[in-house]
Amino acid sequence: MRAKTKESAQWLLAHWKDLAQQCNRTGRPFFSDFVPEDDLAAAEEIACHMCVQCVGWGGVEGATRVMLCFAPIEMQIAKTQFPIRCVTFRYRMGTKLEHREILGVLMACDLERDSIGDILIGERVAQTFVRTSVAPVIVQEVRRIGQTGVQVCDDEPVCLKAGANYLPLSGTVASMRADVMVAFVAKCSREKAVQLIRQGRLQCRHETIETPSAVMQIGDVFSVRGYGKFRIQEIDGVTRKGRYHITILQYQ
Repeated sequence: MRAKTKESAQWLLAHWKDLAQQCNRTGRPFFSDFVPEDDLAAAEEIACHMCVQCVGWGGVEGATRVMLCFAPIEMQIAKTQFPIRCVTFRYRMGTKLEHREILGVLMACDLERDSIGDILIGERVAQTFVRTSVAPVIVQEVRRIGQTGVQVCDDEPVCLKAGANYLPLSGTVASMRADVMVAFVAKCSREKAVQLIRQGRLQCRHETIETPSAVMQIGDVFSVRGYGKFRIQEIDGVTRKGRYHITILQYQ
């Protein structure tokens, strides 16, 4: 995933605040486009300040990209209220489609990335979750993905399961400083990690982190441009020399 710039992150937070304010003022639910599921906590905090609730749903349990719904606290929001449509692609046996191929075809339909949620791939079938308004465009325009002919419809039930794949990275670190975390996941020296941070390549909590000494926390999801996206999973002990036993999950 492309890391957010500081400006785009600020715009996103302001947009969520606007949706929450509109909900508070009108008493009606308002929906965002698709965002990474990790953004839900920040949106919930904004909703709390506006005295409304924020609920996320991506069309399937365990989705890594979800729509946000800002709604009055007393309102029950059903999953069926989200303007999400499941589009199904069926293709011949022996063919293996890849996530990037499907995403590329969807983007070639002149769709915005934030109108597209998770893309799930199975045996002879793939499914993607999109904003309801763009589903007819996909059904009408997509006939091939790469060299593979596909049959497309938007009225089949969800038949695939979601779930992010992670590579666990375990080891010991001297502290929870940003430069230490970057050096750990990028497998580079502290000096190199400091350079990466000062180049604006570390994104965490919707912001560009430019201070090497910034302290990171368990549960933080961060990305280092050029190296990937990560989640600080746990600290499970301290060595005699005061180093932390840490596990970080790398998104695959």
